[in-house]
Amino acid sequence: MNCNSQQNVKYLELGRAEMAKQNINEAIRIFTLGIGNSQEKAECYFARGLCYNLIKDYNKSISDFTNSETLGNNDEKLFTLRGFAYSVLGNNELALNDLNKAILLNPDFYPKNYFNKASLEIRLGKNDDAINDFTIYADKTNDFVAYSERGKIFLYQNKKDKACKDFEKSVKLGNRDEEILKLQKSNCSN
Repeated sequence: MNCNSQQNVKYLELGRAEMAKQNINEAIRIFTLGIGNSQEKAECYFARGLCYNLIKDYNKSISDFTNSETLGNNDEKLFTLRGFAYSVLGNNELALNDLNKAILLNPDFYPKNYFNKASLEIRLGKNDDAINDFTIYADKTNDFVAYSERGKIFLYQNKKDKACKDFEKSVKLGNRDEEILKLQKSNCSN
């Protein structure tokens, strides 16, 4: 999404420059000026929402991301970041909804969205959905954590053979987590 006025572009550039220098509060101040002086505010709200995420003011980041969305920003980055903020605040259904939107818009944007989505699904008791998302994440990244987490769900579901295969794959990929090694040792025959 492009800004319509040179003035807004200046605010965005100045704010982004302050973010790059880790001057987050100054960036927030500049983006706030951009919001107040711009006809096209979506980018400034998004950028300020990102700043609020960085300083862990998640309620303000959610508000800014929502304002950006209302103004037409339907971007996978927005939904990923707002989903993260919702998750930190314990709003798991809203977080899951945003991650679903991000994945729908661009399934390859951020593979960890599948991992985060699976983690939320576990919290919500949606273990079969979590297995599917851990599988997608594992296929995309070959991350040993995906296999160990999926293995734990299989073990919980009394699917020991599948759990053991996942624990074995996880360890083979380099997982040295004591919990996984103990689960593998106590549940799987070598």
